[in-house]
Amino acid sequence: MVRTRIDGGENMNKLKVSDNLLAETRVIQNPPSAKRLMSSLRNLGYDSYRALQDLIDNSIDAEAKHINIEIRGGKDSMVITISDDGFGMDEDTLREALRLGSETTHETTDLGTFGLGLVTASISQARRVELFTKMRGGIPLRGGFDLDEMAEANSFVMWLEEAEPQEEDNHGTIVKLTKVDSLSNWDTATFANTLRRKVDQTFRKFLRSGVQIVINGKAAEPEDPLMLTHPDTQVVLEDVFELADGMLIEIRAVELPDLGQAGNTAAGITLRNSGFYVVRNNREIMVAESFDLFTKHAEVSHFRAEISFDGSLDSYFRVDVTKSRIDVANQAFVDKVREVCLTLIKQSAQRKRRRANVERGGLDHKIAVDMILRKAKLLPKPPALVERRERLGEKGTHTAGSGLRDREPRHQEFRTPTGLTVVFEEGDYGDAPYYQVRQEKSTVIITYNREHPFWRELVAHSEDSRVIALLDYITFGLCMTELMNPEPAQTVRHQLNATLWALLA
Repeated sequence: MVRTRIDGGENMNKLKVSDNLLAETRVIQNPPSAKRLMSSLRNLGYDSYRALQDLIDNSIDAEAKHINIEIRGGKDSMVITISDDGFGMDEDTLREALRLGSETTHETTDLGTFGLGLVTASISQARRVELFTKMRGGIPLRGGFDLDEMAEANSFVMWLEEAEPQEEDNHGTIVKLTKVDSLSNWDTATFANTLRRKVDQTFRKFLRSGVQIVINGKAAEPEDPLMLTHPDTQVVLEDVFELADGMLIEIRAVELPDLGQAGNTAAGITLRNSGFYVVRNNREIMVAESFDLFTKHAEVSHFRAEISFDGSLDSYFRVDVTKSRIDVANQAFVDKVREVCLTLIKQSAQRKRRRANVERGGLDHKIAVDMILRKAKLLPKPPALVERRERLGEKGTHTAGSGLRDREPRHQEFRTPTGLTVVFEEGDYGDAPYYQVRQEKSTVIITYNREHPFWRELVAHSEDSRVIALLDYITFGLCMTELMNPEPAQTVRHQLNATLWALLA
């Protein structure tokens, strides 16, 4: 086979397809449609907040100490400007920055990684991107591109020119986004405040090191989800672990203080915020991830951990283009986290239960408990499965009998109600369902959530113990169903909870 390489140019238009493709193969340029590709890249998964944080990454990689973000105008006239005092760019670097798939070399300590961030993050929000940049003592430059112009020419076109002179010692870069058409929230004040809160946490380590990020005139302040500066936060784990071939990750786990119902809510100590916070090169990329090690439950709302690694592990973790996810299905990694953290998670849940049950609420569950113990043998349990056997006398059959035999129940992990005991507990669990259940050997433990509106409206105001008993019976029945048929019963519980909140909250 003859293989001929043709690099393009005028000869591209003179190519003729050979009558015998097996005899000669031509390697030709086959560029994508600029119009279609750029349109597709606008939907990589950025929301507006992640996109602007990606642009902040570029400023930090340029060693900027002051980053200013301005978000001005309305839906049809929005302009977003990100300016910094970093080391700026020369002509070659600017050209690469505006190129899709930049060939600029990234260090493993850089926040950037794929050479796509500036372009993809910018076009996810706007159709026109302009850059103004200057190195110290260098020539001020201006460059950019417009998606509408690319679509019209169906070509990857940009402009690059010398800009108006500025103060000689001025250096840094300004990114200006216009034709903004994809903002997450068009209310400028709301969007700026939300972005600032996210920046507070995402870049907390850089903010502490002296980097200043100002959004619409207000400086971001470091916000640490582990609350390490709080005097009552307990660090329960702080270590470095090796995954494989010398790859290291840092894990720090804490037990957050209990500030009471109002204090916990104000400090964000809720089940929604519990879990693992993943940090790459000192920049947060994942928030409150469970890694399937635990269920988001009020009992673990005080457990938090931070997992840190550097850019050398990007391929191992399969960090995505938006730098917002790692591959949570990486079994070796998850096994290591489970090994070092699962006991800590269980201990945190135990402490929460003890605190929640210090004051039981004074309600009398004795009627229901006595009745359940008295009727335990009559309570429903999973039916035995029946397996039909071959007829008597045929090969492989029993020598006698009806041909039917009992098998083990479907849910072997469930202890049948013979010898069953039940305990009712009460605690403060925020926006969790009004009841939760767990089983310890033959004891079924049902926990009521005193903060649920159903509890407040029906139970807390009832003086008749029979009303409490009736509620206990209904809840016990739901809990038994959940223990025997976990998946469908949990769905019912979540739907029931959502309905009660909608009706009573």
